[in-house]
Parts: sequence; structure tokens; C-alpha cells
Amino acid sequence: MKILSWATPVLIIVALLSSSCKKDILNTDGALTFSVDTVLFDTVFTTIGSATRQFKIYNPSSDEINISSIMLAGGQQSKYRMNVDGIAGISFSDITIPGKDSLFVFVDVTLDPNNLSEPAIVTDSVIFNTNGNIQDVDLVAFGWDADFTYPNVFDNPIGPYRFLDCDITWASTEPHVIYGWAVVPEGCTLTIEEGTRIYSHKGSGIIVDEGGTLIVNGTPQNQVIFASDRLDDFYEDQAGEWNTIWLYAGSLNNEIHGALIKNGNIGVRVDSLAANSNPNLVMSNTIIENMAGISLLSIEGTIQAYNCVFGNAGQYSAALTRGGTYDFYHCTFGNYWVNGNRQTPALLLNNWIEADGAIYSYNLQRAYFGNCIIYGNNQTELGLDEDISTLFNFKFDNCILRVNFNDDEPIDVSNNNEFSDMIYNQDPLFVDPSENNFALDSSISPAVNAGNAQITNDAGISTDVLGIFRDSNPDIGAYERQQ
Repeated sequence: MKILSWATPVLIIVALLSSSCKKDILNTDGALTFSVDTVLFDTVFTTIGSATRQFKIYNPSSDEINISSIMLAGGQQSKYRMNVDGIAGISFSDITIPGKDSLFVFVDVTLDPNNLSEPAIVTDSVIFNTNGNIQDVDLVAFGWDADFTYPNVFDNPIGPYRFLDCDITWASTEPHVIYGWAVVPEGCTLTIEEGTRIYSHKGSGIIVDEGGTLIVNGTPQNQVIFASDRLDDFYEDQAGEWNTIWLYAGSLNNEIHGALIKNGNIGVRVDSLAANSNPNLVMSNTIIENMAGISLLSIEGTIQAYNCVFGNAGQYSAALTRGGTYDFYHCTFGNYWVNGNRQTPALLLNNWIEADGAIYSYNLQRAYFGNCIIYGNNQTELGLDEDISTLFNFKFDNCILRVNFNDDEPIDVSNNNEFSDMIYNQDPLFVDPSENNFALDSSISPAVNAGNAQITNDAGISTDVLGIFRDSNPDIGAYERQQ
């Protein structure tokens, strides 16, 4: 396995503050009240324990109450585990609660495989007997079988990993859960079928080694989903919950089509590190959103992308660094990051690095953007980080771009070979960009019917990111608005 000693990890610290409250639920026939009547667990992968849930038991009276027993209805056969006021067990007796006081009950669950392709419901209840008065709190979880990839190599600078079998296909019949790095070996291909769901644990992800290939065959109607293995509602929109899809230098002919990639650190990282006549990544109809760091990171990459959305991220929607060769058609680079103070533009072009006090320059052979949107909640959403001693070739062709011409050093857009037929600083009117919805909300959007049809036709694009057909007056960006 090739280890890139020059690769510096992106360190991201995300502080999550959350609070919630629920109305007390009173059982008027009993002596106790509870903070909930049902403890609901989000989907839990079978064989893997859930997050711990809690609820409170209240004594609403002024007098002390003795609870004769607290027990799991399923007894020893229950899939649930319980902890009452700090003590673990399946049953408890003679529990005393002083007047106007309360105690906590903690519950978690581990479910057995069910040989089903969809989640199956597993229920139980916690039963309270207070002097002959029976009350209960229901427990409900959904168990889901999955194919698990665990590391078998641990002493490696990038972290624990496992080489996958050569030339394998991940099917959509069950989710795939990754712990550590799942590595596609040299000379081998990992093919992922449409509709497949891949969930990675904290710090985990996919690496395509030198000479390996990743093929993602999703469609707009049946996406391949890459996300965190935390399925709880709280984590639905939490960035940084897994690492990245990392295409190592020398990986070959990678393709990502019809994917939704969300809630990681870096969505896709492409390391080419040399000029390449063939793209080492072709992308289409793919959405990358809610990344703690960068949606698309390229280091001397060779990338072609069509109908893609590079969405909200803590740093860049796309950072194309150390030169490279790029073609983007009908793509939306949108960054309305709300989980911190973003100081970086949505899109960065760069052709140099500094290392050990020396400057090293690289050729930006081509960076073409046709019928694209580059917009966000910063005043300028394009960064041009150029070393003039080497090539820095780019062109924005019939794009919508946000740029502050009142900056101390504003971007010079006077060169028609670099900026052609542009629309500046006109809000594209996305549906809800802070929630990663970059569809066009209104027919008065400046993007509607403003695309250059020749660019669309030359790229062979007939539909948008959702599979909707583009008409003879295509819209700018990844989405074609329906009238």
C-alpha cells in the first residue's frame, strides 16, 4: 500500500451544542410520570450496539414512593439493556423516589441479524409496578443487516485498514459499513451498484490505491449514498462524522456517477500529482454536501465533472490545488456554510505550495467552467492563488459568479479569454442553500434559460443532476428548473 508521506491531514474540530426538551407525559391512572411514553431508537445496524437513550421517572407527589419493581418485559431474552440510576440490570426491586424527585433510566440495544434487506422493528417495554399499579414505557428500534468491513492492519500512519478482495461489487441488497479504511488494491476494481448505501465510522472511509479503480454506478433516480454510520436523527446534518473517499496518486479511471456524498471531512480527495492525458476521475450527477472541510479536493488532479453540486463546506466547496487539468460543465459550486465563520471562497484555483521554506510551482494546464454557478454567502467566492512563473490557465464561460469588485485587490475579469459572457453578483435564487438545496427556486433566477446551448451540446449533456431533460434554452448550473 502506498503511503503518501507528503500528505498532511486536514484537522477539523467541530463543536456541537444541542439541547432538547420534551413535555412530561402523565399517566393519570398511576403514581409515576415519565418524560416520554416511548423510547425510539433510530435505525440500528444489527450486531452493533446503539447509542444510549434515557428517560426520567418522576414522583409528582410530596410523599416518598416505593416502586415495587422495574423490569424489561423481555427479561433475559430482551435485545435491550437497562441502567436504573447508575445500576445495570434487567430487573430491579424496591426503588424509592423521594417526594417531588426523579431518577434516570438509560437504555441501549443490540439487535441480531434478520436476513432482511430493509430495517425490521424490534420492540420491548420497561414495566413499572408501584404497589400493584402497572405502568410501562415502550422501547422501539429498527434493526438493519449490513455488510461490515473491519481493519486487519493497524500499524499504519494513515490509520487501520483492510485491503478489499480484488474486483468485487458492492450490491444494494444491504448497507455496507466501514470501520477504518477500506482499500481498493493495486490492479483491482471496486464497483458499487446503483442504490447502494455506504456508511463509514468516525475517521473511516475508502482509499483507492495506486493502480486501483473505483466505479460508482448510481443514477439520479437511484443514488449511491456515502454517509456516516451514525443514523440517529441528531447526526442527520452533522459534518465531519467520517473521513473521505481518497483516490491515491496513480489510481486509474475512477468514475463516480449518481452519488450523494454527505457529512464527512472531505467528500472526494483526488491525488494525481502528475499531468495525465486521461481523467483520473470522471463525475456526473453527483452531490457532495455538508463537509466539515472540503467537498472536492484535488492535488494535481485530472477531473471531468458534469451536472455536479459541490455544496456547503467549512472551507472550500472545491479546492483545485497544485495545478492539474479540469473540465466542469453545468456544475454548481455553492457554499452557505452556517456552522462557523468561513474565510475561504467556494472555489479555489492554486498552482504552488511552500515547503521547507521553498516555493514549488506546478502547471495549471486547464481549468474550464462552462455554464456553472459559483456563489455563496461570502462577498467573493472565487480564489485565484497564482504563481506567475508557471502555467495558470483557466476560463469561466457563461457562468454566474459572486465577486467583490470593491476589494483592495479585486479579481481582474477584463480578460475575455478567462471570463467570457459572465453574470456577476446576481443571486441565483436557490431553494434553500443553507439546507443544501441548490435547485433554482424561481423562474426569475438569472440562471434560468441563460445557459449557452453550445456548451451543453458540446459536452453531450441532455439532462440535469436529477435526470430532468434540459430544453433548448438550458439553465446555468446543475439543476434545470421546471416551469
